[in-house]
Amino acid sequence: MNHFTPSHRAVLVAALFASSFAPVRAAEPKVEETIVGPANAGGVYTVSQRGAHVTFASTKGSRLVVIADGVEGPAFDELFNPLGQSFFAPQTASISPATSGGMQANSVSAVIVSANGEHYAYAGRQGTEYVVIHDGKEIGRGPRQMLSLQYGKLEISPGGKFVHWGEMQQPGAGKNATWRLVINGKPGPWCGHHNWVPVFSPDETRYAYNTVSVEDKEKQGLFVDGKPAGYFGYTPMFTADSKVLLTLAPGNVLLVDGKPASVTGLGIEKVVVGPVGRRFAAIVRRKTVNNQGVNVLYLDGKEVPGTEGAQSISFSPDGKRYALSCINAEARSAFMIVDGKKGTEYQSVAESKYVAWTPDSSKVFYTATTGGRQFVIADGQEIAVPGLNMRDNSPVVMPEKGNRYAFSTYDGSNRNFTIVVDGKQVLPAGLWPQSSTLMFSADGSRYAYVVNPIARNEIAGVVVDGTLSNELAVSSFGHGSWINSTRNPYFAISPNGKFLARMARKSDNSHAGLYINDKMAHPTTSGIVHAEFTPDGQHLFWLGREKHPDRGPLYNTVYVDGQAVAKLADDTFLTTKGAWDVDAQGVLTFIGVVDNAVKRFRVTPAADMNIDKMVTLAAEKQAKAEADAVAAKKKAEDDA
Repeated sequence: MNHFTPSHRAVLVAALFASSFAPVRAAEPKVEETIVGPANAGGVYTVSQRGAHVTFASTKGSRLVVIADGVEGPAFDELFNPLGQSFFAPQTASISPATSGGMQANSVSAVIVSANGEHYAYAGRQGTEYVVIHDGKEIGRGPRQMLSLQYGKLEISPGGKFVHWGEMQQPGAGKNATWRLVINGKPGPWCGHHNWVPVFSPDETRYAYNTVSVEDKEKQGLFVDGKPAGYFGYTPMFTADSKVLLTLAPGNVLLVDGKPASVTGLGIEKVVVGPVGRRFAAIVRRKTVNNQGVNVLYLDGKEVPGTEGAQSISFSPDGKRYALSCINAEARSAFMIVDGKKGTEYQSVAESKYVAWTPDSSKVFYTATTGGRQFVIADGQEIAVPGLNMRDNSPVVMPEKGNRYAFSTYDGSNRNFTIVVDGKQVLPAGLWPQSSTLMFSADGSRYAYVVNPIARNEIAGVVVDGTLSNELAVSSFGHGSWINSTRNPYFAISPNGKFLARMARKSDNSHAGLYINDKMAHPTTSGIVHAEFTPDGQHLFWLGREKHPDRGPLYNTVYVDGQAVAKLADDTFLTTKGAWDVDAQGVLTFIGVVDNAVKRFRVTPAADMNIDKMVTLAAEKQAKAEADAVAAKKKAEDDA
């Protein structure tokens, strides 16, 4: 549920910029606008990581208020930042992007936002009491002197359902202070410390944390779902289905909902929760060889035979498979066990964080080295590589769905490069790839990358599904802000693989603009940023720079399927991460300044308009312009 929910002042844009744009033979997109704050006033805007939600903390007379997506909250005598320091509204409004779990410790913002962008919280003072607001509602209140954010800072869970903070009391002279954790307004027990690390279940219906007795700091406790657990275990973690709580008890005991699991050894090195269901793994030290611990693997509480030397484990996305990196302590070698089957031994193999699985869990990939040579192990196939371009710690590039994969290699001294897709070398001869541009469509049906001539830096073209396309000169989307892909500014592929969008021009530098599958969709020489497809691949949003008659400087103009829906002046929201978002339903939300107001826009594409129709209309418009030019020339000649 989205709790940034003001009562929108929605307007349907019927004919936007009629004087500046040619008529469009289609229904207009739906555009909703909400004023979320002033553009020329003091305060701090906080932009969520996702969803383009925005809060504005500022003064109202002598009081302070927070406006969330246009809805004003209660007035406070004082607002606090997450560490309990007073919030001061700057004279000129500043913009701060939200970070996971809240704001940076040194942030001037008063508002924290959940990682999914849907929830927010803040704290302030009213008279002698502190108040905590969560999604616009008061969830906690108490004496101001008890609020102890410097020891238990205000934080919000990743999914935003829980907000927690610390309270402190000083019993009296000569007595030690005590602390307690408050979660969603419900206080826990008074403790002899303030080092709480609450953990939340994946569905955020449960939570757990450790406590320390006020009377005896050696006596520890476990608090689960707001109540004493009745047993003690540290390092709590929930299984993926949120049903089971795993903890470690003194004496190297693994507890499953408080009951000892059949896991024995000299020590429990690590516990890893699977991605689905109740699956979990424990790596347990069994003995020591050559001053190195030899571990074994337990899956779901049962020892897996033949796993001596276990170091780290990676589960497949469906949780049914695993890859276990191991060390042979006697030979000082390494190997990988996949689903119980031991692989070839090498001098080293990748740790679990460098293991990659295809989205359908059918293939696994990792790297290994021996004798100074590097190998990619692609689903059991050993491929020697002179040099591997790693991306996000992964040896391969994959789509969001399916079982396809790709990787790139280099041997700079010999000018030898490859692109391997599904086990086959597909790089055309005489070229080297810009490996950072290698990408699949989300469904895995298409892939593309940019290439350069060997030993040269100019772009030779785009390779699409193994075929070089260089009829058009390659340009790029804009650079330098949140609205650009730093990894690949050259093209975007629709999720269904049907369309490839890119900036290009003809070899004589004419006909510059946005092209879809090498067909002109939007002529422009001023640049385009953030070309983004809807999840169904039917619509395309982008932000262009356009000249309008009402002023000299260019406007930032928002388009969907070639239809202009908003024009914005330059502002710092356009360089703030999270201020532009296309959701799962294909609705674009963005923040921008219009005149003297900061607005939140929501744009829904027209039902009878799509990319195919946009390209067709663009072709008709271009043909008409060319025909008009020919007719005008003929008329001029006739008149002469």
